[in-house]
Amino acid sequence: MSEVEDIVRQIIKTSPPGDDTNIISDIKSLLGHADADKLISNVLREHYTTELNTDNMKSGDIKLVKLNNSNDYTIISKYNSSGLKFFDTKHGILFDYDFINSKIIDIENKLPSNIDSNSVSFIQNQLNDYINSHFTNLSTGLVIPDENNLGLTFIIIGEKLNDSNFYNGKWISIYKWNSNDNQLSSIVKVKVHYYEDGNVILNTFKTENLGIIDNADNIVQKISDYEKNLELNTLQNVNELNEEKFKNLRRLLPISRSKIQWGRAIGNYKLGQNVVGGRH
Repeated sequence: MSEVEDIVRQIIKTSPPGDDTNIISDIKSLLGHADADKLISNVLREHYTTELNTDNMKSGDIKLVKLNNSNDYTIISKYNSSGLKFFDTKHGILFDYDFINSKIIDIENKLPSNIDSNSVSFIQNQLNDYINSHFTNLSTGLVIPDENNLGLTFIIIGEKLNDSNFYNGKWISIYKWNSNDNQLSSIVKVKVHYYEDGNVILNTFKTENLGIIDNADNIVQKISDYEKNLELNTLQNVNELNEEKFKNLRRLLPISRSKIQWGRAIGNYKLGQNVVGGRH
């Protein structure tokens, strides 16, 4: 790995949610050579096809991308990759992605031969209803059956990007259900970035075993209950942090654009709810 590539990787891993376009432009300006596109594209592809990890510098990410000629979205991640392409069980497509120009390319109206979307269509509809009820329009989710239908992987991603008020946020959750022992496990990653007159970042990463779910049709309800409790606990922790650590700080906050006290204000903005997905 070259020193330049390592620096590009660090910039990408520490960049705010939804900021790939600006990051790509800035890195290209800094590098200033013909191979910049290839280097950046390779690092971005690696970043979005690496598993999530508690260590931010080792962790991958999940990318929300808009489908061509549609108001709907799909996902770029390790969990729905197949060779050099990605698949979407909800729309029944296989596609590649141009990371430099931020667009889907080379779309095929089929899925990998080992993926049977019909086996999860009912659960996918349940997940769609859940996301439509609790997340913003910048969101989507996939239910992915494992090979031989031995388990399911659920991917949820929601973003809220509000540059005019100086904040961006992303909610990612991954759930894996094993049909052999009916165990459901979870990974949830939340990142919220406020950047008016400074930088304040909320990073939350949580893994947990959610126990036994005997019927796969009940998984989405379990996810809903779990994420509601997780959001409430996160807000409680933020409020406690405000009261203990931030109560004497004053700075411009993006939502009101006025000087306020951290100790009283952040909790009222409901970081996870208002910024990441409008969950309620």
